[in-house]
Amino acid sequence: MSRISFFGGRLLPAAFFLAFALIVTSAEAPHAVAQAVPDINELPPGPGREEVFYACYACHSFRIITQQRLPESTWDELMDWMVEKQGMPPLSPEDRKAIVAYLAKHFSPTTPR
Repeated sequence: MSRISFFGGRLLPAAFFLAFALIVTSAEAPHAVAQAVPDINELPPGPGREEVFYACYACHSFRIITQQRLPESTWDELMDWMVEKQGMPPLSPEDRKAIVAYLAKHFSPTTPR
């Protein structure tokens, strides 16, 4: 099976990402074809976008990210919760910092929608 490089030198099977692209909940079924392939351009440009793209889409759609408006401290706490309770692989300190900073900048309570 082919493998791709992932944060901090960890490797994940390419099939893992493909599987998530094919899983569609019943609520998203009418839009399944249009949303089956993620597009990084759905996220605002800026430092940390690529890290968010690869770390977050592995488990859920961007919709759940873009609808949130959380302060930086809450985004940071959410990273702990996802690792401890949801089984997300721990991020390297650099990736975590980039992800939290990106989310806080683009999806905070004061960010215009």
